[in-house]
Amino acid sequence: MRVHTAGEKMREAQAQPDKRGHVESAVASPRMRLSSRSDPHRAETLSQTDKPAKTDKTNAATRQRSPMYDSIKDLAKRLLIAHGYHKTTFGVIAKELGITTTNIHYHFGNKNNLVEEVVKDYVAGATEGQKKIWLDETMSLQDKVQAEIAFNRNLYRTYNPSGRTRKPWSLIGRLRLESDVLTDDACAALAGFTTEIHGAVVFAVEHASRSGELKRDTPKEDLIFLLTHLIDSLSVFAQDAGGFERVEQFMNSFSRVVLSKYTK
Repeated sequence: MRVHTAGEKMREAQAQPDKRGHVESAVASPRMRLSSRSDPHRAETLSQTDKPAKTDKTNAATRQRSPMYDSIKDLAKRLLIAHGYHKTTFGVIAKELGITTTNIHYHFGNKNNLVEEVVKDYVAGATEGQKKIWLDETMSLQDKVQAEIAFNRNLYRTYNPSGRTRKPWSLIGRLRLESDVLTDDACAALAGFTTEIHGAVVFAVEHASRSGELKRDTPKEDLIFLLTHLIDSLSVFAQDAGGFERVEQFMNSFSRVVLSKYTK
């Protein structure tokens, strides 16, 4: 008969099922042994930080939306437009709203998640507004240019009430300058705006061509290219010029010089 050593008897005893039928592992993994000796909370810390972005985003998405949730997003949007990514901090948001940074973490997890949600919502709203203009089959191209001016004037006035200041007024234009610190999803949303604008302008130009508004010799691809990039960059014109008049001047010049040449 084989005689068991004391170590073998101890391992056998540890491996016996408990009253609920569960079997405890006799030997901890090398990683667990190390973490247990060095820091009793290390195992919990590892599980929380292996994939922080995914965990935080999942938790934030499952939490119930509340008025505070919307207030945080709205203030974050305004701060991002005015001051950019780096100067928009949880501390600044918390102070403005009279809450704690823990409250913001509860709703969004981390700063990247908050910024990503703000960007996606803003781009969705801006895209919807642009599509209402360029997919409207009842307006001429000249009318759509004027509607574009009005649409951007409203945005400009929101952040420049006096009408003479040069504060940034487009989240898209502002955060494109800081895309290196944004998440992939946020960058994709910003890039998607240009794609959506291009598609809407293609539709508008093709519709104008089919309806007879445009002359047959119109270089449609060039017209689409110019319109898409004008719409996509209007906030830059206003900020550089120190007022919205430059946007109106640029768009009206485009209408007189380009559109008038190819429209009937």
